[in-house]
Amino acid sequence: MAATRKKSSSKTRRSFGLKLWQKRLIAGFLTLLALLVMISLLFGWESILNDKDHLSLRGNLFRWPFLRGAQVDNPIGVFGVAVGYGVSYLFGYHFSLIAAILTGIISFLYFLEPLAQRKRQKFYLLLIAAFLLQVWLARNIVQPELAVIPKAFWIGLSAVFNTFGATLLLVLGSVFALILFLDYRRLKDFFARLWGELTQGREAAPKKEKAAKPTINKDIPVQPVPQPVIQNHSQDGKQEFPDKPLEDTTPDLKPTTVERKKPPASSPETLPDEEREYVMPSIADFLESPVKLSDRDRKEIENQILGTSQVLKDKLAEFGIEAEVRNVNIGPIITQYELEPAKGVKVSKFTSLADDLALAIKAKSIRVQAPIPGRGLIGIEIPNLTRDMIYLRDLLLSEEIRSMDSKLAFGLGKDIAGRPVVTDLAKMPHLLIAGATGSGKSVCINAIIMSFILRSKPDELRLILIDPKRVELACYNNLPHLIGNVVTEPEQALENMYWAVREMEHRYELLQEARVRDIGSYNEKAERDPDLEKLPYIVIIVDEFADLILTSGKDIEVPITRLAQMARAVGIHLILATQRPSIKVITGIIKANFSARIAFQVSSRVDSRVILDQIGAERLLGSGDMLFLPPGKALTERIHGAFVSDQEIARVCDFLAMQPKPKQDFSITTEEDGETGDFDYDDELFPEAARVVVSANTASVSMLQRHFRIGYARAGRLIDLLERARVIGPHLGSKSRDVLATREDLIQRGILREE
Repeated sequence: MAATRKKSSSKTRRSFGLKLWQKRLIAGFLTLLALLVMISLLFGWESILNDKDHLSLRGNLFRWPFLRGAQVDNPIGVFGVAVGYGVSYLFGYHFSLIAAILTGIISFLYFLEPLAQRKRQKFYLLLIAAFLLQVWLARNIVQPELAVIPKAFWIGLSAVFNTFGATLLLVLGSVFALILFLDYRRLKDFFARLWGELTQGREAAPKKEKAAKPTINKDIPVQPVPQPVIQNHSQDGKQEFPDKPLEDTTPDLKPTTVERKKPPASSPETLPDEEREYVMPSIADFLESPVKLSDRDRKEIENQILGTSQVLKDKLAEFGIEAEVRNVNIGPIITQYELEPAKGVKVSKFTSLADDLALAIKAKSIRVQAPIPGRGLIGIEIPNLTRDMIYLRDLLLSEEIRSMDSKLAFGLGKDIAGRPVVTDLAKMPHLLIAGATGSGKSVCINAIIMSFILRSKPDELRLILIDPKRVELACYNNLPHLIGNVVTEPEQALENMYWAVREMEHRYELLQEARVRDIGSYNEKAERDPDLEKLPYIVIIVDEFADLILTSGKDIEVPITRLAQMARAVGIHLILATQRPSIKVITGIIKANFSARIAFQVSSRVDSRVILDQIGAERLLGSGDMLFLPPGKALTERIHGAFVSDQEIARVCDFLAMQPKPKQDFSITTEEDGETGDFDYDDELFPEAARVVVSANTASVSMLQRHFRIGYARAGRLIDLLERARVIGPHLGSKSRDVLATREDLIQRGILREE
């Protein structure tokens, strides 16, 4: 691909070596010439023949320009007679007139907008269609002085394909050119609407006659079948839940329709959660990608890039820098121009001219990558005049993410070349997101959450969402993936973090007893061993980390640091986001444990260094434009983030809210009940668990699982309750927990009854 672009760029330099004002001068001359030819042909072929015969009596063609006092009817004079006769002799009178008009229009458009090639392409198609029709009409022209070239084409085609075949080729070629001129997509939509109205008219009569029969109404939900047009998916998604149109039109058949169209919606009324099966939402049905750049838009962008390459080269030359454009990477939002500097040119000259180049090219912002690692070239990233939208639907349906088995894979966006970028949170294992207000952080978080819940079941992935701003993540409150509700208070957030630390310790006990190294190996062993229960991944997402730092201070940093250092092996991961990239928020401890970072647009170089330890984020465009620092790498990748709308999020959340709740019910407990007085517990097995632990003088999650034949979540909660009741001590790494109470203590506290 690179070789192809190099070749095309070299051709561009040879063909378009003229400067812009020279091209416009030539276009103006061609416009004037086409106007003169058109006027000379307007008076008809007979007038041109009469003038030609009159001039022929006074000399041959080469003497016509030197004749004085020659009386001709053509308003352009001798020039008009000569040119009009010449073009009519070669191409035919009618085609020559049409070609003169179209050539004038094309030249005039080029004079006005040299880079807008898309506006001129339609007239090229008309020119081709007119020539093909002229060739077809040339078969009936008997005058030897007309349409020599079309006649030659007709003779050649009819000799090869016969008269019928040649006629078919010419007529179909003209029709295809006219269809492209009229925009075949609009024609397709027009005929589709026309066909839909005709088919609906045919079906209206039988439906009215059989409206009382339920067999006809069963097909009503199937009627709006979604075609490849993506916009219909949103309509289906909205109709799928309330079913109000069906209730209003056919109220007597509502139970039948609901049962047929969406069995998950009616099942909560009839079946308990234990007997229902979780239904994964369809990505193609719930997500949209309505607005796309057409091929003509992309072609126009490519034509604009050719002009920008020349302008870029000229402006660098004005600053005394010689460089050649060797390659161009066209992306959805920006285009990267790869320049090869001449010998003796310092790299620092390019970086210092970023603002000057932005002023010259009239760009919002320009980012200079000097040099491109491993290429020996300078990269200059310039925003496109027409931006292409990037939708989460396209990423989740791409082969890149389908080939990943990880439940923590998510779509991030597209790179500068337009390739989908998907990554895996399990490999990071934690992610830090920072940027200014309105730069795209919340949309990025929504895209990550939607990637998780659309690809994973609640028994595979659980979420803890912390939203101090109260409004950003409120729509996810009824998700079955959630542990508890969306946390909005700083005190609750701190309790959730400490609960995650205790959960991490419980899981390490399980891994130690199972003699495995990580959660993946444990889950594989649990599939073979019926006594073990698979552990879901837990992802903790904080939308505004700075508010927690300001309210809780160092208290919140302690559990976050422990989780960031140790929680990867047991499947607990953190995603922190903030709009205040300062050293008071993103401390050295946080940066040391969050090697994967995303920086959106920031206001200064200082903020960019705080996030990424390098500059560059201050020159981003906003609206999802980001720099991604992968774990273990020192070089950032520029990515344009995926967009997911609030309507798509609401549809998915409404659908998932009707799904059965997971069997593992995690309960986040607080430390307020940790005193040795009266202790309230919500599990009937707690007294018996305390007796078993005291009698055995040891405590672990797996021991309670085997003794009571319960799941991991309930056994871990019992261990947590025993620790808060001061029956057992805290987790001590590889050592077993200490048993702090005796049987007499349990009786004295009222946990056990005296026999």
